[in-house]
Amino acid sequence: MYKALPLRAKDLQYYKKELLKYREFNDLNENLYDRYMKSSLFNKIQYRSGTRIICYHEDPVLILWSETRNYNVKMRSIVPLKSFAELKTQPLAQVMDAFLESLPIHLDIHQFEYTTIDNEENHILLTEMGFTYRKGLLRMKRKLDLPPKVSREVEIKRFQIEDVKARVELQNQIFDNKYRVPLSVTDVLLEISKRTYIPELSFFLVEEGQYVGYGQINRQEDCYFLVNFGIAPDFRGKGRSRDFLYAILSRARDLDIQEIYLDVNEDNFRAKELYLSSGFQEEKSTCTWLYYIK
Repeated sequence: MYKALPLRAKDLQYYKKELLKYREFNDLNENLYDRYMKSSLFNKIQYRSGTRIICYHEDPVLILWSETRNYNVKMRSIVPLKSFAELKTQPLAQVMDAFLESLPIHLDIHQFEYTTIDNEENHILLTEMGFTYRKGLLRMKRKLDLPPKVSREVEIKRFQIEDVKARVELQNQIFDNKYRVPLSVTDVLLEISKRTYIPELSFFLVEEGQYVGYGQINRQEDCYFLVNFGIAPDFRGKGRSRDFLYAILSRARDLDIQEIYLDVNEDNFRAKELYLSSGFQEEKSTCTWLYYIK
């Protein structure tokens, strides 16, 4: 009933009008058309490998764009090609099965994760597609017009490719929980190949020659986001987080970045307090939807 067709280069022009309305369904959708047109040939191939035109009885109804990686996979954009009234009458529970079956066979996907600004239409359609609402995220922003007031100088080191195994091990310590699929070397190598990655703003926190924290700033559309920020469990609770955060923000300011965004779990009160007391302000609440592979 549903068929997932690979996206061809000429399809981007054919669906350009719809793709440029990517924020209508979800304000946090990524801009596939713009990202593709500005990318290298390698990344264009990657983007197409994770993008499908979903057809219902041969009639195109959705464009889905996801990462192409194992385990926990980010759904980067869902763009309807039909009106909400038309889509809600269809058996949308079959969409993700068709999408998954069409992806490269070597991928070992456990779940898809999709972040939205919640509204009635995407809430209804995502529920019908089989996604489960799991948690809320708070988006925060900090202007960098004034330099952060560093209380203690810390040693930071730029991430280099030879540190990839150390980064994987450290991030798996920092973010370890029963719901998270462990990071792999392949995941990191894919990440650093993308245009969103900024090598000058990816850092370890170092103490006595040991990596005890990691954090980076990525580019998303026209904004800059603090991501993957954290301290290893054995080194928390002694002010390192704030000092490390200020060190990263100072480096961003040195590159003339004007403001930084981040997303934090609504119920992560400790992290929220750190960011609020470090000059971040609350922007808007988002939510995360998960599609579990049966």
